[in-house]
Amino acid sequence: MANGMKFLPSRKADVLTYATQVHDALTTQGINPTLVGLTAGDVTELGTLLTADKASFDAANAAKLDKQAKTQAMNAPGATHAQLVAKLRNMANAARVSNASDDAIAAIGISRRDPRPTPKTVPQEPPEFTVDSVKPGIVNVRFRTAGSAQPRARDASTIGVQIAVVNGAAAPVAGEADSAPNQFVSRSPVSLDSTNMPDQVRLYARWLTQRGHTGPWSIPLSVSVL
Repeated sequence: MANGMKFLPSRKADVLTYATQVHDALTTQGINPTLVGLTAGDVTELGTLLTADKASFDAANAAKLDKQAKTQAMNAPGATHAQLVAKLRNMANAARVSNASDDAIAAIGISRRDPRPTPKTVPQEPPEFTVDSVKPGIVNVRFRTAGSAQPRARDASTIGVQIAVVNGAAAPVAGEADSAPNQFVSRSPVSLDSTNMPDQVRLYARWLTQRGHTGPWSIPLSVSVL
């Protein structure tokens, strides 16, 4: 039998191994249960519990392997789920171009695209625009929909923001962001490369739509570049 333990193992497989060692010592290695403060009933009960727990452990492992195999059969490329999705898409595409009425295809959960979709309008309120941190060669900034509780919220009608970089050495003038170098970013937060920026800059942000429409600029952020 292994050396004595101060604590029972935490892993189920290790507990089973330890329990097997204890049971073997008391049944096949000639250790008298009474010499270690136990009874024959303790040994019998240990054996019963050990057998039951081994069966549960083996059944759980078999179920896990079976689940893995069935998940693979469902989700692998070209497997049942991919085939089902492809069939539904093909049926939907066929229904959309058919002569059936909109109501008829709606009855099977399919809709046609509006031939004259309402264009998305650019937000008339600028994004909330903040500086996270300034590091050598990097300015970390964030933007989100004004008033949103979500730190990465982006207006649904936009694809991201334009960020204008204005030389902060000069005094601010009206419309300076419109003529300043700018870059497009789609996700927040974002790290701006500041290696070629002036020592002091003003940063502006405005929403941009898929059609290239832009909203008003945010208030400028004054940043000392490192």
